Amino acid sequence: MKFEFSSVPLAKAIRETWRQGYRFADFFADLGAGLTVGLIAIPMTIAVAIACGVQPVHGLYGALIAGLLIGLLGGSRLSVSGPVAELAVLIYPVVYQFGFGGAMLATWMAGVILLFMGLARLGRVIEFIPYPVTTGFIAGTGVVIFALQIKDFFGLELVTQPKYFLDRMAGLAAAFPTWKMGDTTVGIVTLGVMMVWPRLKLPVPGHLIAMIIGSLLGILLPMISPEWMVDTIGTRYSGGIPQALPALLTFSELFDLDLIRALFSSAFAIAMLCAIKALLCAVVLDGMAGTKHNPNAELIAHGIGNLVLPFFGGLTSTAALSRSVANFRAGARSPIAAVVHSLTILLIILIFAPIFSYLPMATFAAILSIAAWNIFDLQHCLRIVRVGTRSDVAVLLICFGLTVLLDMGIAVGIGMVLAALLFMKQMANITGGKWLLQATHGDTHERLPDNVMVYEISGPLFFGAAEKAMSTLREHSTGLRVVILQMQGVPTMDISGVVALKSALESLQKNRIFVILSHVQEQPRETLKRAGLESKVDVLALCENMQESIALTKLYV
Repeated sequence: MKFEFSSVPLAKAIRETWRQGYRFADFFADLGAGLTVGLIAIPMTIAVAIACGVQPVHGLYGALIAGLLIGLLGGSRLSVSGPVAELAVLIYPVVYQFGFGGAMLATWMAGVILLFMGLARLGRVIEFIPYPVTTGFIAGTGVVIFALQIKDFFGLELVTQPKYFLDRMAGLAAAFPTWKMGDTTVGIVTLGVMMVWPRLKLPVPGHLIAMIIGSLLGILLPMISPEWMVDTIGTRYSGGIPQALPALLTFSELFDLDLIRALFSSAFAIAMLCAIKALLCAVVLDGMAGTKHNPNAELIAHGIGNLVLPFFGGLTSTAALSRSVANFRAGARSPIAAVVHSLTILLIILIFAPIFSYLPMATFAAILSIAAWNIFDLQHCLRIVRVGTRSDVAVLLICFGLTVLLDMGIAVGIGMVLAALLFMKQMANITGGKWLLQATHGDTHERLPDNVMVYEISGPLFFGAAEKAMSTLREHSTGLRVVILQMQGVPTMDISGVVALKSALESLQKNRIFVILSHVQEQPRETLKRAGLESKVDVLALCENMQESIALTKLYV
């Protein structure tokens, strides 16, 4: 088969924009939106980088490169990509154990997985991840992100910040006597500004104003008393943020097979979270703007973006919902707005990077604390507890608990397996069979001879459900000469269904019972044909409908 580039869902959004016509008015709208979102992205990306345990500049580089690449290559017109707070829960443990190089390798591996998912057209499959699973582990990330901010919010002195939640909380409790008035004051004021600002309903983002006020307070407090000295980016990271373009890096770790094996579960969890966040963001924007995204193009773009990011020191990135919504509200028309957002970040790095050294760490802790509360989304969790089934609540709580106490990668894996098992159980419950004393065809009901009965099967015949439906058939067929299996209600069948059906047919044939399969749908018919189950004289017959089946029974009664 000849491969054509047009078959690859790449840069769908920008191609669609260009096809529909792109005017100067659209460009100026994108220009204004991109400038706005670029300013909004600065404090958030720095805060995420700090939460991940890496230099702040890597968050800025991530937003710069991801916004540009994913924006141009993606399938959503208004999405803006960059480092997001949820990813900190996955990246921080990698940095803690394997260093910055390990985090870059995990990002690269996640890019490979995302690219494969997009090329394999698995975009729609991501949408089938159960809601309790995604809600559980995302809510768990909110709790973990909040816990990571306590140290900087209060200016605590920790020798190490343990990997696991309970150990971390114990360490924070032990270090609480070292809290500093200056950092705590800046954190409380920043938090207060962010909580009050939305009520004013002003067009300027609250976290931007909070950052400015927190920074001014961080400069003024030491003037009042040296004891109120505040920890800043400049004091925490020597040299602050470099006033330079991202340099091309090389990573020998990319060829370390042992490290690749050790990081695979983390990389897979990162890829899954990136995919979920990207497609969720695209769906929300489609609802707001009346657009239609291409999920596979989004996955491919995120794959390429995260493949490139490590070579420029950019932090793992995905679509940022808050920035994307701000992009829409600022009047964006196309992916050009995301490009302008990236260029805005670049100009700010080149011109204003020295100023970032004065930004207090407590300010970023407060900003991420608000983000953590929004991520936790208590209302969504309570809705599942109130409306969902007991199995839904169990999945939610298990995913939440595993994310907080152990690791998000473990939570995603166990949550998916548990949800799949519960789904199979539910499907098995709706699949079954029942004996009928009379045959139905059209509007007529015809009573059958005593030695002929109809066994009606309903529901998909797959592993778990197939054996349940077939067991009743084998147990209650004594004294019959002909059994008609009514399969109109079986939409699909897998190999487990075939094995169970063959076992039941062999049991019936040992008792010299002739079997008729009636009204077999297309997919089960093809499956049975591949398995070699076809019409055979005095043993088995396949009929199109019940009327034909009843006529055939007269030859064997």
